[in-house]
Amino acid sequence: MNKNFNRTNAVLLASFCIFVFFVGVLIFQQARGSDYTLNRGDVIKFFTERINEVSPEKSVLGGSWHITRFRFVNENNVYVEYEDGHIARAFLLSLEKKVGSTPDYKIIGFFEPSSLGYTLLAGEDKFKDKPQEIMEYNQTVGKWIKVN
Repeated sequence: MNKNFNRTNAVLLASFCIFVFFVGVLIFQQARGSDYTLNRGDVIKFFTERINEVSPEKSVLGGSWHITRFRFVNENNVYVEYEDGHIARAFLLSLEKKVGSTPDYKIIGFFEPSSLGYTLLAGEDKFKDKPQEIMEYNQTVGKWIKVN
């Protein structure tokens, strides 16, 4: 009887280990990011709600920042243009991964407007001449829409 008991325990333990292994593989593949893209709607929502926290510069005269345009280079890089009614700024974000609907980001370029568009103040402009998908907020329909 003791021999059967040990064999049953060994089978159960082996089955459990195989199950845990496969669940671990599935979780690792998801976390690794293969075929993992950011939802642009989540990116837009996250930054429009947090622009005053994310901006490397404070707004002037007690105002607050408002995003005017998103320029998506690809699924993981986006320019964000914003203003406070007095001055305008932009930054280039690298979106490295996301957990749930929250993107992890790094500001890789910071800009101010100039006569020829935007001038780089800090960082780098890795996607200066790359095609971009431009999203602007449409007051009439009450949502962000692609304008190009």
